Amino acid sequence: MQKSNVTEMINMKFDSDMKFCQSCAMPMTEENSIKQQAAKDINIIQNLVQSGVMSSEQGYNLMNYVTQKAFEKYSTQQQDAQIPPDVSSYTLEDDEFFNIEGRTDVLDYIKNSNTAFDKDEIAKISAMIENIEKTAIARYMRELDHEKTLNNENESAKQRLRANAQKAVSDGNKNMVFTRDQIGKMSGDEFTKYEAAIMEQLRRGLIK
Repeated sequence: MQKSNVTEMINMKFDSDMKFCQSCAMPMTEENSIKQQAAKDINIIQNLVQSGVMSSEQGYNLMNYVTQKAFEKYSTQQQDAQIPPDVSSYTLEDDEFFNIEGRTDVLDYIKNSNTAFDKDEIAKISAMIENIEKTAIARYMRELDHEKTLNNENESAKQRLRANAQKAVSDGNKNMVFTRDQIGKMSGDEFTKYEAAIMEQLRRGLIK
């Protein structure tokens, strides 16, 4: 059997087998790759036949085996390409994560974005939302602590001012020398309040 005739027969058989899967979605690049590998193997077999290593009949049978295996590989890849990916049904409405005040706004945005998010992408978005919420809570708590610290500092300052004012009045009263006229106009409570200072000033002869 001539080499050209064998090659022509093999290619015709391979192309004929391929026509059984015209409806498949395998890219032409993959089909060509399979055909090129088969052609390479056939060329090796033809050289072996020409060199007398094997007979024409053996060569033909082996070439037929090569094309058959190539077609089986082609068919298997076609079937794999036609099997849809296993995508579990998932709807945002069933996700309890978004059924919380504030998160529903994100849910509405996602639904109206005209983008098909799968479950993994929604999980990433959910994680981002949780991180934003935790960060916001932490920032709010820091602001509360800061405000509380400021209030405490303000209250402490007010207490110091009141204490200083009372001390100044007390010191002023201690340093003030009463006159007989002032003592005469005092009420009983006022005299009792300043009695010790008045008696001390009398003993010292400060009250004229």
